[in-house]
Amino acid sequence: MSKKLKFIEQQTLSTFKKEIPSQYFSHLHGKKGFNDHHLKVEKLYRFGLVLPPEFFLGKKIVDLGAGTGENTISLARWGASLTLVEINSNALEIAKSIFSKYSKNYSKHKFINSSLYDLNLKLLAGTFDISHSRGVFTHVENKFKAFKILSSLTKPGGYIIYGDRNTLGGVQEMLQRYAIYYLIKKFNKKIIDTDTEIVNIAEKLFSEDIDRSQASVPRTRKAIIFDRWVIQQQDDPSVDDVLDFFEKEGLEYISSWPSINFIGRGVSTYSDPRNLTALRTGARLVENLWMILNKGELENISSCNFLDNNQVFYKQLNIFSKLLRNIKINNDISINRLLDSLKILNSIVKKNTASELNKRLNIFFEEVKKFLKILEKEQDLNLIKHTIKDFQILFKGYSGVRHVDYVAYKPK
Repeated sequence: MSKKLKFIEQQTLSTFKKEIPSQYFSHLHGKKGFNDHHLKVEKLYRFGLVLPPEFFLGKKIVDLGAGTGENTISLARWGASLTLVEINSNALEIAKSIFSKYSKNYSKHKFINSSLYDLNLKLLAGTFDISHSRGVFTHVENKFKAFKILSSLTKPGGYIIYGDRNTLGGVQEMLQRYAIYYLIKKFNKKIIDTDTEIVNIAEKLFSEDIDRSQASVPRTRKAIIFDRWVIQQQDDPSVDDVLDFFEKEGLEYISSWPSINFIGRGVSTYSDPRNLTALRTGARLVENLWMILNKGELENISSCNFLDNNQVFYKQLNIFSKLLRNIKINNDISINRLLDSLKILNSIVKKNTASELNKRLNIFFEEVKKFLKILEKEQDLNLIKHTIKDFQILFKGYSGVRHVDYVAYKPK
C-alpha cells in the first residue's frame, strides 16, 4: 500500500471515528427508524435497481466499507449471508449489534475489521455471488484499485452493486465545501478546532440543506456535516468514471438509480422509483423518438441536445467541475479562477436560450457567480446567508444528486 493511499485511509478513518456517517437509524430509539429505512431500501432495490428482495435469497454477499451495516441489513433479512468488511472498529461493533437484532440468522454473517486493501484475495477472490460497496470509494485515494478488488471478489455469473456520489451531481456540495474552507482562511485567526469551525459555518450558511437531508435520512446533523464538509478526501466519480471501471473489469451495466437510462429519471437514492406521472411524461419524449427512429440511439441523443455547440459546453463544464473536484481545506483555487471558468460557461448558455434547461442553467450559473462574489467581498455570515436565501436553484431543494447506485453483471 502506497504512503499516500495509507495516509488518506487513516485520515478518513480518524474523521469517521468521531462521527460515523452510516448511522441511518441505529442512533434512534424504537423500531420505527429501522422499519422506515427498510421500506426505503426495498423501494430502491425492487423498483429502482430492479433487483427484487427475492433475488437475494441464498446469495453470498461481501460488503466493502460496510460501516454500521445499515446499508445491507435489509439484504440479510431477504435471505442473503453477508461478509462485512469495515476498517472502523466502532462502526463494525454497531453492525454486529444491528445484525444480531434484525437479521434472522446472525450466525450466517461474518464481520472483518480490515482495510479493503488488506483483504486476502487469494482466499476470497471469486467466492461471492454479489460484491457490494456504497458511499466508500469517493473517500479512497485509488478508486480504480478499490473497484478492481470489489470486482475480483465476485464469481463469474455474479453481480456488483456499487454506489457513490457523482461529480456534477455534487458540484453544489463542492461549492459549499469551497465556501467553508475559503471563509476559514479569510477569517485569518488561529483556529483551535477546525472541525468545530466547519460545523459552525455549515450550520450558519447551509442549515436548510441539512434540514432537507435529515428529512430524507434522519442522520444526526453532525454526521451529515462530517460526511460532506469535514471529511477531506471527497473525490466523487462521474458516470464516465464508473462505466470505465465496468469496461476495464469486463463488467456489463444493468441498471442504476437515479437512472442514467433516460434524461432526468430519479432525483435521489431514497426517492420513490414508482413515479408514474414522471414515467408517463418522460415516455412521451421516448415515444416521439420511437416514431421517427431511423439511425438508432446516438441519433436519439443528438435529438435531445439543448445547445448548438454542446460539445464545447460539456468540455468547459468538465473543466469547471474538475476545479471543484476533491476540494480540500488547503486548496489554492482562487475565486477569480472559478469565475473565469463560469464566464465561459455562461456565454455559451446565453447564446442558446430556447429551452427550459437553458433558462435554468443560466439562472444557476448566475447564482454561482453571485455566491462567489459575495464570498470574496464579505466576512459577515449573515449577509452571505441572506444572499443564499434569495437564490432560486443554488443550494435549494435537493441541491443536486448526491448519490448514484449501479448494478453490473460479471459474465461467465
